[in-house]
Amino acid sequence: MSERLGSELDGWRVEEYGRSRGDLPLRVFLPEGDGALAGLLTAGQHGEEADTSLIVRRLLERIPGSETRWAVIPVLNPDGLLAGTRQNSAGVDLNRNFPSATWESDPTFTFPPGIDPEIRVLANRTNRSSPGAHAGSEPETRALIWLIERLDPPLVVDLHSPLELIFVRGAVPPGVTEALAHSARLPHQDQFVGHCPGAFDDWLTERGTPVLVYEVEHDGLPALCKRHLPGLEALLRG
Repeated sequence: MSERLGSELDGWRVEEYGRSRGDLPLRVFLPEGDGALAGLLTAGQHGEEADTSLIVRRLLERIPGSETRWAVIPVLNPDGLLAGTRQNSAGVDLNRNFPSATWESDPTFTFPPGIDPEIRVLANRTNRSSPGAHAGSEPETRALIWLIERLDPPLVVDLHSPLELIFVRGAVPPGVTEALAHSARLPHQDQFVGHCPGAFDDWLTERGTPVLVYEVEHDGLPALCKRHLPGLEALLRG
């Protein structure tokens, strides 16, 4: 299903690429024309990270669809966004549900949303999530896999919060990483300390798609936009 939004989002084509577990639409914003994509920007995989979806919305408002070759998904998990939860409506952490070699059937534990950075220690990882009945069990996961197989983006940038860093997976062009890191004054690294089985970036890496997991900090939207929009806008316009 495809539709064209009004003038407030100039030039973007919107397609529904699936439905969530709670039967909400999953939408991708596509640039004008039929040329090859430069990449895919995603956000809102965890509903408690609504700030990432708001940042992406600001980008869609600032950049006409005719001035980019990036596809954009502002909300990967609409169920969780509406409920304010990390998980979808079935209680599954979508970022533990991908059919990668790392997927595990045991529940995983993450930090509660908004936890003070000073107490982000292992003992406080108490937010329990299901990885799903099996890898790829959730409609959001299956729909995203189908879309990526169809679009075949050469790069994915996946927004999260609140770790305030850029995690580099695969053969990401160094200039892309350096430009984003410099613009937002973010550190970047290729090793992640933590246990994230069945993660989206694991699946992407296994299929050969380079990915940047771009983590913003906890802050108000004006401060987040001031810090992160310039680099992300330059990337999408590049």
